[in-house]
Amino acid sequence: MVSTSKHPNITLFTNSDVVEFSGIPGNFNVKIEKKPRYVNEKKCTGCGLCTEKCPIKVPNEFNRGIGERSAIYIPFPQSVPKLATIDRSVCIECNSCKRSCPAEAIEFDQETEFIEINVGTVIAATGWDEYPIMKYNDYKYGIYPDVITQIELERILSPIGPTGGHLYRISDGKKPNIVAMIQCVGSRSLKSNPYCSGVCCSVALKNAQLLKQEYPDMEVVIFYIDIRTWDKGNEEYYRKVREAGILTIRGKVGDIQQDPETNKLVLTASDTLTNQILKLNADLVVLSTGMVPSMHSIKLIETLGLKKDSYGFLTEVHGCLKPQETTKMGIYICGCAAGPKNIPSSVSTASAAASKAAILLSKDWIIQELVIAEVDKNLCMGCQRCEKLCSYDAITVNRDSIAQIDGLKCKGCGVCASSCPARAIDIIYHRDIQFVEEIKGICSTEHEYKEEYVDTIELITEKLKTLTP
Repeated sequence: MVSTSKHPNITLFTNSDVVEFSGIPGNFNVKIEKKPRYVNEKKCTGCGLCTEKCPIKVPNEFNRGIGERSAIYIPFPQSVPKLATIDRSVCIECNSCKRSCPAEAIEFDQETEFIEINVGTVIAATGWDEYPIMKYNDYKYGIYPDVITQIELERILSPIGPTGGHLYRISDGKKPNIVAMIQCVGSRSLKSNPYCSGVCCSVALKNAQLLKQEYPDMEVVIFYIDIRTWDKGNEEYYRKVREAGILTIRGKVGDIQQDPETNKLVLTASDTLTNQILKLNADLVVLSTGMVPSMHSIKLIETLGLKKDSYGFLTEVHGCLKPQETTKMGIYICGCAAGPKNIPSSVSTASAAASKAAILLSKDWIIQELVIAEVDKNLCMGCQRCEKLCSYDAITVNRDSIAQIDGLKCKGCGVCASSCPARAIDIIYHRDIQFVEEIKGICSTEHEYKEEYVDTIELITEKLKTLTP
């Protein structure tokens, strides 16, 4: 991130959103809304004195609500750029930060700024959000403080986290002796998301291993449907984790209750291998929540005019042949914008998207296939059927009720031609009359038609004329 911020050919717009988008491949116009930080970016040095003097404390979003931050804060220690930001929704404007800032960088009068830039290509890398477990209240999350998620456990185990890398119960600050992990929360379920998030099993195994290394006497139990360690070396890692004494139980947890006397969490679960109902008293429960599309990707789909699948992820042209390309030429996707991925897959798709963008920008012109649709204005009746069926948004019906084809967007797939009830659309180089003439040529001898083929040719011609979807 630091290298990116210092690169002469990279301009970072942080705390910003894309609000308008237009243009054609190689010449896109992008309007960016840059939100105010109320801190001068050129003056702020990221020293953190202002954050220490601020009297207002609120839950820290980066640490998933564990620990606190000030109304003026630096998002996280490695943030780029490392600048303070004022949360005006909780700020009381006591001016403590302004008085303590040696660089005089606090500016409460900053306003939203709109910036317009011109770009050749776009790569959507919007990441992902955690399954909204609070919304569905799975496994008493939000009710019992000692029921946390894997992401919250990640922040607790981080050396720069709220506890300095040491694990404590949220309720009483004591070290837990028994930790239970529940897999597939928000994934592989008909009531939430039927897809597998792909990384939850590996994350749980990794965090369980870290707990065993830090606390050898701690008991870690993982409840799973299936352990899916499909990536390179992960199956071997799974075996090592089991050899380290971590218990894995194939079965789902049905209910969690808190013992009022011991404050332990009582889990009722089924063991499908032994066909038994189990009860486990745990000090801490960790939920492996799934991945869902980020809010940024939902906004970007509307702004860029892209398409999404039934789950809300950005849709590629073809999952195998064109996994980084969208229906709009010059706009590419990578990482979890297209679906759940682990870090190696995110890196590889990002490299592929960058390669696609570089290929398009490497020349001063775009080579476009001429096998595209064309409209006969005399036949078009403006029914808009072709406009609705076009997967590439290449057809628009103008005010004169005539369909117009965007040659840069059209891929010549032929859906519009086959669906037009008036036969007003043809594909260049693949027109109906061309096929008729080819049939005539095949059936002719020395440029004269054989009598036995005349009826066949006329029948085919009439069929082409009257063909409807």
